[in-house]
Amino acid sequence: MIVHNIRYTLRLLRKSPGFTAIAVATLALGIGANTAVFSVVDAVMLRPLPYSAPERLVSLWETNDRRPGARSTVAPANLVDYVRDTRSFDGLAGVDTISKSLTKAGPPEQLTGESITWNLFAVLGVSPAIGRSFLPEEDRPGREHVVILSDALWRARFAADRSTVGRTITLNGEPYDVVGIMPPSFQPVTQIGATPAIAFFVPAAYPDELLNNHGDHEIRVVGRLKPGVTLEQGRADLLAVSTALEQRLPDTNTGVRARIAPLNADIVRNVRTSLLMLLGAVGLVLLVACVNLANLLIVRAIGQRHDVAIRIALGASRAQIAIDLLTRGLVLAALGGAAGLLCGVWTRDALVAMAPASIPRLDLVAVSPRVLGATAAISLLTGVLAALLPAIQISRRDASSSLRATEVNASGARSIMRWRGSLMAAEVAAAMVLAIGAGLLVRSLAHLNAIDLGFETDRVLTLMVRLPDAKYKDQRARAAFFEALTPKIQAIPGVRQAAFANQFPMRGGWGSGFTMIGGQPEDRDADFQAVSPAYFAALGIPLVRGRLIEAGDRDGAPHVAVVSQTFVREFAGARDPIGQQFTRGGPGSPVVTIVGVVGEVRRDGKEAKLTPQVYLPAAQTDVYPVRLASVAVRADGDPHALVPAIQKAVWSIDPDQPLTGVRTLDEVLAASAAQRRFNMTLLASFAALAVVLALIGVYGVIAYSVAQRTREIGIRVALGATRSDVVALVVRAGLGWSLVGVGVGLAGALGLSRLISGLLFGVTANDPLTFAAIAVAMLGVALGATYIPARRAATVNPIAALRAE
Repeated sequence: MIVHNIRYTLRLLRKSPGFTAIAVATLALGIGANTAVFSVVDAVMLRPLPYSAPERLVSLWETNDRRPGARSTVAPANLVDYVRDTRSFDGLAGVDTISKSLTKAGPPEQLTGESITWNLFAVLGVSPAIGRSFLPEEDRPGREHVVILSDALWRARFAADRSTVGRTITLNGEPYDVVGIMPPSFQPVTQIGATPAIAFFVPAAYPDELLNNHGDHEIRVVGRLKPGVTLEQGRADLLAVSTALEQRLPDTNTGVRARIAPLNADIVRNVRTSLLMLLGAVGLVLLVACVNLANLLIVRAIGQRHDVAIRIALGASRAQIAIDLLTRGLVLAALGGAAGLLCGVWTRDALVAMAPASIPRLDLVAVSPRVLGATAAISLLTGVLAALLPAIQISRRDASSSLRATEVNASGARSIMRWRGSLMAAEVAAAMVLAIGAGLLVRSLAHLNAIDLGFETDRVLTLMVRLPDAKYKDQRARAAFFEALTPKIQAIPGVRQAAFANQFPMRGGWGSGFTMIGGQPEDRDADFQAVSPAYFAALGIPLVRGRLIEAGDRDGAPHVAVVSQTFVREFAGARDPIGQQFTRGGPGSPVVTIVGVVGEVRRDGKEAKLTPQVYLPAAQTDVYPVRLASVAVRADGDPHALVPAIQKAVWSIDPDQPLTGVRTLDEVLAASAAQRRFNMTLLASFAALAVVLALIGVYGVIAYSVAQRTREIGIRVALGATRSDVVALVVRAGLGWSLVGVGVGLAGALGLSRLISGLLFGVTANDPLTFAAIAVAMLGVALGATYIPARRAATVNPIAALRAE
């Protein structure tokens, strides 16, 4: 029976290639979009982490009740207490991303690695493929010069030679004994967060001064719950330890609390809302496609109602008729699902290619069995839902009325049009919700692009030269290196300005407390930078008052600083900022005099708030604790073309120092907004697809309505109705259902837009301008789709229409 129904359905579809192509294409678009997005959601959010018993792994961080909503890394000194005094965990391990230069094994190369406590691999449930893990005694200062290599580094730099284990390699100018090689399938914890490839692992070996400082928060912590212990039990255990630390160490631990969450959920926390939004968006696209298919099947079924009536008269049951229609929907869904899967694979590849690096685990995106199962389930459900309404409509009709000469009785036609009008309104409503969401994201990005950073990013190349402690033992040695380097870079043809600092904007920074002399005694906080004199010219930061940092601001000269206008507003009071003084640190710290005020900068990008900025001379090495490491070059042409010459300039001073982090500020700025552009582009694309499908649906309903009302229109024309009267009649009918859809869509968008409020910038979730503009645009689209069949109706020949009846 089932095989017979399928064969019969296939014969019918072959006889109507146009109908079949439209139905399959409509489904392919909806199912393909769902397949693509679900494959990303599956890889990023649903697939288990590649560790033993990943459901027991947790991420641990710290918060401070005095800074609600903020989270920080963990103080190693606090980790000692968490390990010693909790009973819920099989292990807690610290990890931090570091960078070291590999030398004396081919060309020097800056590598990204992890500094880990000795038990991290045990907590994750992994072990080296060759060699061994770290020993507890190696996780101590003076014993930590051992290293485990990643499989990729072992193969690329050591030719996969198994005798590499036991050899000594040079990192940052210091010898390290290789004790193990990780498996090729191993994915480090920080690697999942889309950081650069992790090439090596060394013991953390926290020094005693760090383990005695509970206020220094700088490591990430991963833990494993004991079997049978719940997440809530682990939280309660950590809360008790945090409370004890607060009572024992009120100066550093007041309000500090340890928090945990499942590791997988914590890794995707920053992209979870975006991915769920996209999943909901493609769900609405599929709804519109399903409604379109239902409308097509209704028209198809009505066209065959005479044949259905004959079958019923000959003894076929209404259940058999309904099963035939459901089979037709399922066959179309199967064809659409197959086409959608192919469309989804192509869309998935395009989606992954345009996705920002901040989305973790994109390398795992594939058409997995779960994705195939979801595609099959979506196809099946779509086919059933799309065929259900026409099956109900046809099976309820009176066979005798369908056998009479009149095509459709009035009540039946009105019933069918009500159903089709309702479906049309649902299409418009779904497209409205998507279009409003896309409009909100477009306006957010427009607001973001309009913000002035306060510094210039055009043709500014930034790069890092990380000098090893073994060779450059203090600040003066590092400053001397960069002071020798910048004139060499400045002499390169095409270089306009060369400057150095600890970090340049949007690439990190350094916050510090300070105390104004002669002002309020309490400590203040600002962003501090150690910069060379050419820093401001390289970035185009204007001088507002006083002077900039000069070549004479060196060790032995009075300590000076340049500050931003925000600093002046918040800390200088009504007094002239020039000449005011402050200190960093405790008694005996250098007294710093403000000599200049420069323009505002949004150091951390366009989304960041304006914060007080302090610029210290890099040549006054006794006033700052951070390392000089970053160089900026303003070029006349393509900045990347200067990289080989800059590398030669570095090697002319020290042949062991590679360049790292080579990126223009424009590239850094683009990366900072990549997630927003990704969300906007996809949602706008899905909204456009939904609007096009809704447009087709509106056109189809109105065109069918005109066909059913041909006799009525002919009579109206015969009685004196003008063309404009006929057009107005048809347009009013179409706009009526469209207005219902727009109203429902506005209500739905008001409720759902709050779910994406965290993705918006400079615009509220219920922004009236966006809602009004999209509503007007959608009505315009509906009017255009209605006007075409309305004009056709106005050309009806009344004599021909009446004769046809």
